[in-house]
Amino acid sequence: MGTGEIAVTAIAVVFLVWYFAGNLVNRRRASQLLGAVRASIGAAGRAPTVQWHGRSAFAVTVGEPAAPLAGLYLLCLLEPRDFPLALAWNRLRGRRDQVLIHADFVRPPRAGEQLDPASFGIRGLTGVALNATQPHLRLTLQVGSGDEAAIAAALDLVCELAGVTRRPTSRPADGSRR
Repeated sequence: MGTGEIAVTAIAVVFLVWYFAGNLVNRRRASQLLGAVRASIGAAGRAPTVQWHGRSAFAVTVGEPAAPLAGLYLLCLLEPRDFPLALAWNRLRGRRDQVLIHADFVRPPRAGEQLDPASFGIRGLTGVALNATQPHLRLTLQVGSGDEAAIAAALDLVCELAGVTRRPTSRPADGSRR
């Protein structure tokens, strides 16, 4: 075997090992995120159902949302940890695991507006939009490892904007841990 063949084989082995290790890490991360979502749904509704979309995405639909929510849907998109070039590209752009939250209200807002995500003090919140059409509320949340509490803070924000009566929590509003 020549030097070129050894180099190509070594690169192929590195990518193969990275692929399987990335899949394992993504599986564990998906389990962490799903646990955080299930623990956070609480007063927003009951009977969540999970639908997997491949190995790196899943959706949670709340079957019985709390009034005045008419519907609640979360889509969790994991980083492509199994493909190092895509992972590096996304990290350079500042992307982490994403949780997209769509909520429908019984009484929709009269007009749509983009709200300043920074004004809510939730770590990783990058987009908040109210719409007169469905979905009435869209939140985009970047969740890094250890920032799972931000999911609960974002769902608290959904309930607050919808007018859901919630019991007090000991969770800080910024999604940080005490």
